[in-house]
Amino acid sequence: MITLIDRYLLRDVLKALFAILLVLALILLANSFIKLLKEVASGDLNSNLLFQLLGLQMVVYIPRLIPPAFFFAVLYVIGRMYRDSEVVALAACGIGDLRLYRSLIFVVTPIALLTGWLSLYVQPWASRLSAELISMQRGQATELAGISAGRFNEYSRGDLVLYVESIASEKKRMRNVFVQQRRAGVLSLVTARQGYQYVDEESAERYLVLEDGVRYEGSPGEADYRISEFERYGLRIKGAEGVVAKVNRKSLSNEALLSSKSIRDRAEFQVRFAQVLGLLVFALLSLPLSRSMPRQGPFGRLVLAFILYTLYLSLQGVAENWMIDGTTAEWLGIWWVHLMLALIGLSLLIPDSHHYRRMQRKLLRGGA
Repeated sequence: MITLIDRYLLRDVLKALFAILLVLALILLANSFIKLLKEVASGDLNSNLLFQLLGLQMVVYIPRLIPPAFFFAVLYVIGRMYRDSEVVALAACGIGDLRLYRSLIFVVTPIALLTGWLSLYVQPWASRLSAELISMQRGQATELAGISAGRFNEYSRGDLVLYVESIASEKKRMRNVFVQQRRAGVLSLVTARQGYQYVDEESAERYLVLEDGVRYEGSPGEADYRISEFERYGLRIKGAEGVVAKVNRKSLSNEALLSSKSIRDRAEFQVRFAQVLGLLVFALLSLPLSRSMPRQGPFGRLVLAFILYTLYLSLQGVAENWMIDGTTAEWLGIWWVHLMLALIGLSLLIPDSHHYRRMQRKLLRGGA
């Protein structure tokens, strides 16, 4: 049964969690947006995919952000309760650390289940969909899918260069078009007042149809140099063939990772599951690390917690590399990092246990 204390901790921790998670997400969102915007400006990415890829990247980041956000949220809430002497009042009523851990269980259980679902299932799906969108966009690059107005757009490794002064958004008609194309060593230049893309329904071939323009073919000064005017000119665009979405291990399903013979794939599964274990371990560490005196500031504990979490990330990377290199056994994997932190958390609880205090009092009496 959820009591008043449980609801109190649940409400405050969730409020702090959402606030910290929002700040971290906005920082990563801004960083990702700048990177994707650079790719759009350079023509490597279609502007239509900008916000789709941005949303998918945030889905990938969220499972990684929840454990540290939860850790610092609990540190903030419990630390405030210590500084406001609320924990002292609870202790006077017979509510100790173990009772506070029970309240934390009501908070961490749904968050751990959510983190596990996001890390094990949603994150691979988002990575796979993001890779497919990028691959599709690159595969359609020769089909003029990522054309940008006001700049030279290069396709087919420089064999096709297209410049469009402006694009009418309502009908996607291009104004003042310049095309340079090289086929079989023959260079041709085409200028047209307007143009548009057309797909033949029968052959499914894609064409760039230009209207009211002039075509120059050959090298100036040679006998075969030709200049021709046209009302309508169709330029067939070569489609990309054999473009396959690049599949990396971050986008593989859990079943594929576990059944794989590659040690790197199995290590990737452990990294995914480590998000849940890290959340549980830092829930254990959060209570002893949040203890502070009524007049003591919160920054000393926060700095220690930040150093501990940084150490955890470093050890997790080292453990993954050791597992891949064969330095540690595969069954040990990266689990030893979480076991070590859990033992540290339990050791921090020993000085506040009743048995330890009773033994300490006996020793003091015996020494006296």
